[in-house]
Amino acid sequence: MFHTGLRTPGAVRTEESAAGTDLYFQRCAWCHTTTFQRLLCPTCGSTDLSPQLSEGEGVITVRRAHTAADADLWPVHMAEGFVVRCRVDGPPHAVRPGVRVKLASAADTGRRPVVRLCEEVPLDGWI
Repeated sequence: MFHTGLRTPGAVRTEESAAGTDLYFQRCAWCHTTTFQRLLCPTCGSTDLSPQLSEGEGVITVRRAHTAADADLWPVHMAEGFVVRCRVDGPPHAVRPGVRVKLASAADTGRRPVVRLCEEVPLDGWI
């Protein structure tokens, strides 16, 4: 069962948390590894994964091989320790590894989460 953009009973929402910006990840009850949308823990293989609400902050990481269809997706290492591929909302020159991002909208059915740049990235003369 995946929990992306869904509210769980008892989830606390802050005033700055708007509808549709909740991102849930999973934490293994045995080894405490965090993961995103898995059936088994990638470390110990346990099925005892509990959904938890992400803070929504992370850093863009290095993109390995990608297809033309996935050209606008970037891996984002979230503060809780899991990695999720996201669409990045920002100027193309600023989207690169090491830039801090914050969740703009959570994934709907069949869609990827959207993140926004946290700080302004200056032009570096390449454009």
